[in-house]
Amino acid sequence: MALRNILLLSSDLATVSSVSTAMSSNGQLETNNVCRDMPELARRLKDAESPAVLVDIDAEPKHVLSQMEPLARRFTGTKFIVLSGLMRQDLLLEAMHAGARHFLLKEAVGTDLNNVLHRLCRQDDSRDGGKIVTILSAGGGCGATTVAVNLAAELQALENEGDGSKPALVVDLDSNYGASATYLGADSEYGMFDLMNRSSSIDGHLIQSTSVSVSEQLHVMVSVPRNKRGEAIPVDPNRLGQVVECCRRAYPWTVIDAPRLPFPVIAELMHHSCATLLLLQMTVKDIHVARQTLAGLSALGVSPDSVALFANRYCRRSSLISLPEAEKVLGLEKDRLGTLSNDFAAAIEAVNFGKPLLKSAPRSPFRRDLQKLAAKIAAVAVSSDAARVS
Repeated sequence: MALRNILLLSSDLATVSSVSTAMSSNGQLETNNVCRDMPELARRLKDAESPAVLVDIDAEPKHVLSQMEPLARRFTGTKFIVLSGLMRQDLLLEAMHAGARHFLLKEAVGTDLNNVLHRLCRQDDSRDGGKIVTILSAGGGCGATTVAVNLAAELQALENEGDGSKPALVVDLDSNYGASATYLGADSEYGMFDLMNRSSSIDGHLIQSTSVSVSEQLHVMVSVPRNKRGEAIPVDPNRLGQVVECCRRAYPWTVIDAPRLPFPVIAELMHHSCATLLLLQMTVKDIHVARQTLAGLSALGVSPDSVALFANRYCRRSSLISLPEAEKVLGLEKDRLGTLSNDFAAAIEAVNFGKPLLKSAPRSPFRRDLQKLAAKIAAVAVSSDAARVS
């Protein structure tokens, strides 16, 4: 696909040259598509729609981003890509809040720009391939990993109706324990971290060869490892988005177990997902963490309505906090907090045997809840209405 009418905002000749060279092999950056200031860019966007705008922020990062924000909100069909000579966490957060869809280092323009443009510009027009579901957790031990693994199994069963030729993929992003891979007994020396740090291109075949086949129905991509000091290695949301998009094209369903991730990373995952679930237990701590998660995502421009919240291991008679009370604290409308049954015996047996509930305890109430949830997610995916799963 040729890249046409891409605009560049920059007064730096070196940046103009590097972008022009990068695009020369697929599309072209025309001279009159280079804007020198924000008012000129606004006029160009008003005159003709552009699929993407490259915004050089190096001259005055905060000022440029503050000027970019109203344009990003006004021209929602245009993808704004920030170019910067430095990768700083504060700039990344501010860029995402201002509406940027990607933060690209200038040194990577030559190698990554074309892939970024194709991924972002084709995303709305080409939804070929599978669907992504992201599972977040409000605290350790809330059962998010169990839900992720079993939801993948249920979605796979729905997709194939008994035909095991199309497995689902579970992506383990738990850098602390690698819980999804541990649940299913998957082990590999090569996983998500290696893919995100790969200098060459990534495609569906590489995703499939990197994942571990635990059965005909389920594959697992092992977690992000830690460095030699035992510290979790930061996840680049931009690169993660590229890998996840390849997962979508390689598998009919990809379920991402994503605990304890920074808000920009979660926001990037949500952009690729047809549904995002936030799991919590009915405890004061989990409810407050869930509220903080919604607030943190809202600060990045992510609507709380795009996150479906579920109280896991819920038992009405033994819960000290009622659903209406939790919904009030969370700022949710009535009946917006879903529940999943407390069937600890069946869940722990499934974990011990490394099998999904549909095989180890097919009549479990917890499994029936997950079946219903999978059916709702599949219906949302078909209708392309991912705003709410409840």
